[in-house]
Amino acid sequence: PRMGEIMLINELPTVGKMPLSEKVYRILVQSIVDGELPPGTKLQEKHVAKQMEVSATPVREAFKKLAGDGFIEIVPYCGAIVKELDEEEIREAYQCRIALEKMALEEAIDRFDDNALKQLFDIIEKEKETEGIMEVSRINKSFHDVIYLTADNTMLCRLLDMLNTVIARDMKYSASDEKRRNEIYHEHVAIAQAIRDHRLEQAQQAMVTHIRNGQKYIESCRSSRNEETPSPDTQ
Repeated sequence: PRMGEIMLINELPTVGKMPLSEKVYRILVQSIVDGELPPGTKLQEKHVAKQMEVSATPVREAFKKLAGDGFIEIVPYCGAIVKELDEEEIREAYQCRIALEKMALEEAIDRFDDNALKQLFDIIEKEKETEGIMEVSRINKSFHDVIYLTADNTMLCRLLDMLNTVIARDMKYSASDEKRRNEIYHEHVAIAQAIRDHRLEQAQQAMVTHIRNGQKYIESCRSSRNEETPSPDTQ
């Protein structure tokens, strides 16, 4: 689809219409990102349901989404375990992401019309006033989605989707840190301005800087969490 036909900003959900499983998911993500549920913590469906005073169904659905986003690993007959931020996984994912994002910019930059550019800068403005891990990570993702959709390359979008597990998880970690959120805002501005000026190399370099800064932040999260003493697996 052409970018003029899509309004990504308007797709942000309202809290009032949020399914129970989404509420459970958000609470668990917040606890994982905050370190209240450190890597290695076992999560049992019935225990989480009891603690949150909900039935097992929304917890089960939340677990599936958490696994899809790379926060937990579901082990048969054992339950769910909070995943570590794997160093090799991070390195490989970000290497691939740099190559694909540069390609997306190359294919998209001459396709950006006034409407698509307006969406890009509207998203940047929205970033300044958006609060909450889920909303911030969603708005950050929508910035990149504008570029992907403008590139209009189905296979490229599919390859980027394959990286979604790491990217989605990392966006939520970044969204929880005010300093990193501010850095992302300025990095997005640099990318968007280069796109507006049709300066491909400058846009690609700004994108590489953005992605590498994100990688450094996630690696620092991993290091700091490794230094902490794990809490007992009683959650």
